[in-house]
Amino acid sequence: MRITNSMVMHSTLSDLNRSLGRLQDSQTELSSGRSIRRMSDDPTGASSAMKIRGELRRGDQQSRSLTDAKAWLNTADTALLAGLDILSKLKEVAVQAGNTGVGDTTVRQTLAAEIGHLRDDLIGLSNTSYLGRSVFAGTADGPAYDNTGTYLGNDAQVIRDVGPGTTVEVNLTGEVLFGSQSSVEGDIFAVLDRLATAVASGDTAELATEHDFLDAAAGRWSSGAATIGSRASRLENVEARNALAEVSLKDTLSQLEDADIAEALIGVKANENAYTAALQAASRVIPPSLLDYMR
Repeated sequence: MRITNSMVMHSTLSDLNRSLGRLQDSQTELSSGRSIRRMSDDPTGASSAMKIRGELRRGDQQSRSLTDAKAWLNTADTALLAGLDILSKLKEVAVQAGNTGVGDTTVRQTLAAEIGHLRDDLIGLSNTSYLGRSVFAGTADGPAYDNTGTYLGNDAQVIRDVGPGTTVEVNLTGEVLFGSQSSVEGDIFAVLDRLATAVASGDTAELATEHDFLDAAAGRWSSGAATIGSRASRLENVEARNALAEVSLKDTLSQLEDADIAEALIGVKANENAYTAALQAASRVIPPSLLDYMR
């Protein structure tokens, strides 16, 4: 086969372009600091890097969910502590009323009114919210209780995905804390209504019964506070594990994608030398043109 000048030029230019491409790739690797920029650079490594990036994105989402869970639990914990304080005051009033007995009517009326005020405080506390959602209403929208003490929520769990294979329930429903309206004693608001009536009338027997129900309510709230504390502690452990996992994933990603700077510098220099040599060789291979003779 006869080899023409155009064939020689075409082959030489193709070789030059390939050499220039290798030089540009090595320069890009050095400037970007990444050894994998396209799937074709390292299909296996690029695939692994994509999976790791997906895990990191899920980790970011779970981190936001964990932060939300901690804030929800903190809101509930604050409400529980305030509720325990109210229940303590109610028991003090009940004891004072028991000591008063059927004596001074004015004192009994004053104590009954105080119970009513504390009941209102408890109603307000029952509707504690976080980001517009009642923390004691389950998954229901709106307040957990109305002004009569009727529960408006449900018994559904509020779950947060906080880590790989890890979910945490962040809520306690109103009926868990305030009692069920269908139980023998009714919920705490029914107990307080009866307690106020017993105090106002001087019914010491009924007062003693309702005082026992107050003790039971305080027990529920103490148990609820312990549950919230346990969940918060678990979140701290999950957060620590997530942080370690994130560091490990980022380290693996760095090993896959990051360029070895020293090696990249050597590569740039080698490709520069190769391209320079190719240019010199091409200048000898490509035949002179009319312009060359006119110089």
